[in-house]
Amino acid sequence: LNRLLANRIRPQPKTCRVLVLSPTRELSGQILDSFNAYGRHVRLTSALAIGGVPMGRQVRALLGGVDVLVATPGRLLDLVQSNALKLTQVEFLVLDEADRMLDMGFINDIRKIVAKLPIRRQTLFFSATMPKDIADLADAMLRDPARVAVTPVSSTAERITQRIIQVDFAAKHSFLADLLKQEPV
Repeated sequence: LNRLLANRIRPQPKTCRVLVLSPTRELSGQILDSFNAYGRHVRLTSALAIGGVPMGRQVRALLGGVDVLVATPGRLLDLVQSNALKLTQVEFLVLDEADRMLDMGFINDIRKIVAKLPIRRQTLFFSATMPKDIADLADAMLRDPARVAVTPVSSTAERITQRIIQVDFAAKHSFLADLLKQEPV
Protein backbone atom coordinates (compact mmCIF):
# COMPACT_ATOMS: atom_id res chain seq x y z
CA LEU A 1 0.00 0.00 0.00
CA ASN A 2 2.84 2.36 0.81
CA ARG A 3 4.53 1.75 -2.53
CA LEU A 4 1.24 2.28 -4.39
CA LEU A 5 0.66 5.50 -2.52
CA ALA A 6 4.18 6.74 -3.23
CA ASN A 7 3.67 6.21 -6.97
CA ARG A 8 0.08 7.25 -7.66
CA ILE A 9 -0.74 6.27 -11.21
CA ARG A 10 -4.09 5.26 -12.56
CA PRO A 11 -4.25 1.62 -13.65
CA GLN A 12 -4.82 1.06 -17.35
CA PRO A 13 -8.08 -0.59 -18.44
CA LYS A 14 -8.27 -4.33 -17.78
CA THR A 15 -5.04 -4.30 -15.72
CA CYS A 16 -3.97 -4.38 -12.08
CA ARG A 17 -0.90 -3.03 -10.32
CA VAL A 18 -0.90 -5.55 -7.46
CA LEU A 19 -1.82 -9.19 -8.03
CA VAL A 20 -2.39 -11.35 -4.97
CA LEU A 21 -2.89 -15.08 -5.54
CA SER A 22 -4.36 -17.28 -2.84
CA PRO A 23 -5.57 -20.89 -2.88
CA THR A 24 -9.18 -20.47 -1.72
CA ARG A 25 -12.15 -18.18 -2.20
CA GLU A 26 -12.46 -17.63 1.54
CA LEU A 27 -8.84 -16.58 1.99
CA SER A 28 -9.04 -14.34 -1.08
CA GLY A 29 -12.03 -12.54 0.44
CA GLN A 30 -10.17 -12.08 3.73
CA ILE A 31 -7.13 -10.67 1.95
CA LEU A 32 -9.25 -8.19 0.01
CA ASP A 33 -11.00 -7.16 3.23
CA SER A 34 -7.57 -6.51 4.79
CA PHE A 35 -6.44 -4.41 1.83
CA ASN A 36 -9.63 -2.38 2.05
CA ALA A 37 -9.31 -1.96 5.84
CA TYR A 38 -5.62 -0.97 5.80
CA GLY A 39 -6.12 1.27 2.79
CA ARG A 40 -9.40 2.84 3.88
CA HIS A 41 -7.88 6.34 3.89
CA VAL A 42 -6.22 5.82 0.53
CA ARG A 43 -8.24 5.94 -2.66
CA LEU A 44 -7.43 2.55 -4.13
CA THR A 45 -9.52 0.44 -6.44
CA SER A 46 -9.67 -3.27 -5.76
CA ALA A 47 -11.40 -6.36 -7.05
CA LEU A 48 -11.88 -10.01 -6.20
CA ALA A 49 -11.61 -12.75 -8.83
CA ILE A 50 -12.66 -16.15 -7.51
CA GLY A 51 -14.25 -19.23 -8.98
CA GLY A 52 -17.64 -20.62 -8.07
CA VAL A 53 -19.46 -17.37 -8.85
CA PRO A 54 -20.52 -15.85 -12.19
CA MET A 55 -17.65 -14.08 -13.95
CA GLY A 56 -19.69 -11.11 -15.25
CA ARG A 57 -19.36 -8.90 -12.16
CA GLN A 58 -15.62 -9.61 -11.99
CA VAL A 59 -15.17 -8.69 -15.67
CA ARG A 60 -17.04 -5.41 -15.10
CA ALA A 61 -14.91 -4.61 -12.04
CA LEU A 62 -11.75 -4.94 -14.15
CA LEU A 63 -12.90 -2.84 -17.11
CA GLY A 64 -11.39 0.40 -15.82
CA GLY A 65 -8.39 -1.31 -14.24
CA VAL A 66 -7.75 -1.77 -10.51
CA ASP A 67 -4.91 -1.08 -8.14
CA VAL A 68 -5.28 -4.38 -6.29
CA LEU A 69 -6.64 -7.68 -7.61
CA VAL A 70 -6.95 -10.64 -5.26
CA ALA A 71 -7.60 -13.89 -7.12
CA THR A 72 -7.54 -17.63 -7.11
CA PRO A 73 -5.28 -19.02 -9.87
CA GLY A 74 -7.98 -20.80 -11.88
CA ARG A 75 -10.32 -17.82 -12.14
CA LEU A 76 -7.41 -15.50 -12.91
CA LEU A 77 -6.45 -17.66 -15.88
CA ASP A 78 -10.10 -17.69 -17.02
CA LEU A 79 -10.12 -13.88 -17.00
CA VAL A 80 -6.83 -13.68 -18.89
CA GLN A 81 -7.97 -16.21 -21.50
CA SER A 82 -11.24 -14.35 -22.04
CA ASN A 83 -9.27 -11.11 -22.54
CA ALA A 84 -10.96 -9.48 -19.52
CA LEU A 85 -7.58 -9.01 -17.83
CA LYS A 86 -4.06 -8.19 -19.02
CA LEU A 87 -1.13 -8.91 -16.72
CA THR A 88 1.30 -6.56 -18.45
CA GLN A 89 1.15 -3.84 -15.78
CA VAL A 90 1.61 -5.93 -12.62
CA GLU A 91 4.16 -4.24 -10.36
CA PHE A 92 3.74 -6.51 -7.34
CA LEU A 93 2.96 -10.23 -7.25
CA VAL A 94 2.03 -11.77 -3.92
CA LEU A 95 1.67 -15.53 -3.48
CA ASP A 96 -0.11 -16.16 -0.21
CA GLU A 97 -0.12 -19.64 1.32
CA ALA A 98 2.29 -20.77 -1.41
CA ASP A 99 2.73 -24.15 0.30
CA ARG A 100 -1.04 -24.78 0.28
CA MET A 101 -1.28 -23.79 -3.38
CA LEU A 102 1.31 -26.44 -4.14
CA ASP A 103 -0.59 -29.03 -2.08
CA MET A 104 -3.79 -28.14 -3.93
CA GLY A 105 -2.19 -28.63 -7.34
CA PHE A 106 -1.91 -25.00 -8.46
CA ILE A 107 1.80 -25.12 -9.35
CA ASN A 108 1.21 -25.34 -13.12
CA ASP A 109 -1.34 -22.50 -13.01
CA ILE A 110 1.13 -20.36 -11.08
CA ARG A 111 3.85 -21.04 -13.65
CA LYS A 112 1.46 -20.02 -16.47
CA ILE A 113 0.56 -16.82 -14.64
CA VAL A 114 4.15 -15.89 -13.87
CA ALA A 115 5.09 -16.40 -17.53
CA LYS A 116 2.58 -13.65 -18.45
CA LEU A 117 3.88 -11.10 -15.92
CA PRO A 118 6.44 -8.36 -16.53
CA ILE A 119 9.99 -9.32 -15.58
CA ARG A 120 10.41 -6.10 -13.59
CA ARG A 121 8.17 -6.56 -10.56
CA GLN A 122 8.43 -7.26 -6.88
CA THR A 123 7.41 -10.78 -5.91
CA LEU A 124 6.48 -11.79 -2.38
CA PHE A 125 5.93 -15.37 -1.18
CA PHE A 126 4.10 -16.08 2.06
CA SER A 127 4.26 -19.67 3.21
CA ALA A 128 3.99 -21.47 6.54
CA THR A 129 6.44 -24.09 5.31
CA MET A 130 9.00 -24.15 2.53
CA PRO A 131 8.86 -27.55 0.80
CA LYS A 132 11.40 -28.24 -1.94
CA ASP A 133 8.93 -27.57 -4.78
CA ILE A 134 8.07 -24.14 -3.35
CA ALA A 135 11.76 -23.37 -2.80
CA ASP A 136 12.48 -24.36 -6.42
CA LEU A 137 9.61 -22.17 -7.65
CA ALA A 138 10.90 -19.28 -5.55
CA ASP A 139 14.40 -19.72 -6.97
CA ALA A 140 13.00 -19.62 -10.50
CA MET A 141 10.85 -16.53 -9.84
CA LEU A 142 12.90 -14.41 -7.48
CA ARG A 143 16.01 -12.35 -8.02
CA ASP A 144 18.17 -11.48 -5.02
CA PRO A 145 15.53 -12.70 -2.52
CA ALA A 146 15.42 -11.95 1.18
CA ARG A 147 14.03 -14.64 3.45
CA VAL A 148 12.21 -13.78 6.65
CA ALA A 149 11.48 -16.62 9.06
CA VAL A 150 9.19 -16.01 12.00
CA THR A 151 10.11 -19.16 13.87
CA PRO A 152 12.95 -21.62 13.40
CA VAL A 153 12.27 -24.82 11.51
CA SER A 154 11.31 -27.46 14.04
CA SER A 155 10.88 -31.19 13.95
CA THR A 156 9.63 -33.84 16.33
CA ALA A 157 12.23 -34.86 18.88
CA GLU A 158 13.74 -38.20 17.95
CA ARG A 159 13.34 -39.59 21.49
CA ILE A 160 9.55 -39.25 21.40
CA THR A 161 7.43 -42.26 20.51
CA GLN A 162 3.87 -41.55 19.45
CA ARG A 163 0.97 -43.98 19.49
CA ILE A 164 -2.81 -43.94 19.39
CA ILE A 165 -4.96 -45.86 21.82
CA GLN A 166 -8.70 -45.93 21.25
CA VAL A 167 -10.71 -45.80 24.47
CA ASP A 168 -14.40 -45.37 25.23
CA PHE A 169 -15.17 -41.82 26.32
CA ALA A 170 -16.37 -42.88 29.78
CA ALA A 171 -13.16 -44.82 30.45
CA LYS A 172 -10.71 -42.09 29.38
CA HIS A 173 -9.81 -40.72 32.82
CA SER A 174 -9.24 -44.06 34.50
CA PHE A 175 -7.33 -45.41 31.50
CA LEU A 176 -5.06 -42.34 31.45
CA ALA A 177 -4.38 -42.67 35.18
CA ASP A 178 -3.45 -46.36 34.73
CA LEU A 179 -1.29 -45.57 31.69
CA LEU A 180 0.65 -42.88 33.56
CA LYS A 181 1.29 -45.29 36.46
CA GLN A 182 2.71 -47.91 34.02
CA GLU A 183 4.87 -45.66 31.82
CA PRO A 184 8.29 -44.56 33.03
CA VAL A 185 7.98 -40.77 33.01
